[in-house]
Amino acid sequence: MKKKTNLVQFNKDYNRGLTTTQLSIKYGISERTVERIAAKQRAKGQLNYKKYITKSEVIKEDTSVTQKELLKLLALYETKSVVAKKLGISENKVRRLCKQYNIIDSTTRSKLLVESLHELTKDIKPYQAAKTHSHITGETLVIHLSDWHAGKVVKDQQGNMVYNETVFKRRMDKFCAQILKLLDNHIKKGTKINDVVLISTGDNANGEDIYATQAYEQELAPPYQVMLVVEVFTKLIQALLDRKLNVKFYGVKGNHGRLGKDKDPNSNWDIMIYLILKYQAYANNQKVEIHFSTLDYLNFEIQGWKYHIRHIAPEQSDTSASRARFGGWASMHEADAIVYGHFHHMGIFDANGTRVFRGGSPIGADEFAESLAKMADPIQLVWGVSKERILTFSYAVDLADI
Repeated sequence: MKKKTNLVQFNKDYNRGLTTTQLSIKYGISERTVERIAAKQRAKGQLNYKKYITKSEVIKEDTSVTQKELLKLLALYETKSVVAKKLGISENKVRRLCKQYNIIDSTTRSKLLVESLHELTKDIKPYQAAKTHSHITGETLVIHLSDWHAGKVVKDQQGNMVYNETVFKRRMDKFCAQILKLLDNHIKKGTKINDVVLISTGDNANGEDIYATQAYEQELAPPYQVMLVVEVFTKLIQALLDRKLNVKFYGVKGNHGRLGKDKDPNSNWDIMIYLILKYQAYANNQKVEIHFSTLDYLNFEIQGWKYHIRHIAPEQSDTSASRARFGGWASMHEADAIVYGHFHHMGIFDANGTRVFRGGSPIGADEFAESLAKMADPIQLVWGVSKERILTFSYAVDLADI
């Protein structure tokens, strides 16, 4: 049951000039209740309106405010100055009461918090570059070569040439130059590179008769496409050998390499490229190893990590079907990483613990990319592998004309 307010004393205090807040504290009622009682008393003629009070009798400096009352006011009004105005006393009085009750208002609390945080963080040292064992044991530089389509012609909707033999050569020159620049000026400064692995996931040559109108979209016959690719491969490999790096090459065939759907699967221009490299260009070089598969996949190891490469795989791993495919291959081949191409746009992602690398293409935008509604920049992937980590760094080398 609520305590009944002494109206006689209430009227005296109101007419003395006590504020609404002061009356609220004194009688233990809300300010809204104070105003409601005052309105009723004025209607009965028991109270004067404030503007007719000639003398204000505010709480004197020695007026006592309990700790509970002061906490309530500080929570409501936040600062000492506003509380002092509400109580009709000086701010110094409020400060003394706060000191007496060991109370801090929100503004002072914020300032003290900032000062404390500053004091705590002033001696914190910045991050330092981590020293890893890979600096001693060395890492392998992996260069992914995917979907070059040498000999292909691509035009935009205005008929301007976007990709042809000239553009291919220019972008491949840029690609090799960028890799060597990364290797000489950036990668070697961060870690020791022991060797290089080149991974080719096929469609190096554009082939012929893969689809009905292909003859109108290329300017070189397949044998010349093959030699154009071999030239770039050998120049890149030689540049790496000049830097005292051993090179291992792993290749699989792509769908554009085949001679026809009803032909021997191994009648494939990609395999022709690999055969030239293995038995002609580097037959007697002990620092270069050429490996390729006549199957749709090839398995090998890099720094103890098991790699599985193929030309085509699901575009991404975010559906149940694609997760099942990646998981199935990883289980069948005990693979730690899967590398593929075909889709002409790059990506690095994770499929249930298996690292997946999807290579790009130096073509960039073409009718295939448009059909997928994924216009991509001409990019090839480069990354590092150590004994401790399957991916230590990665670069997406952009081959676009600037």
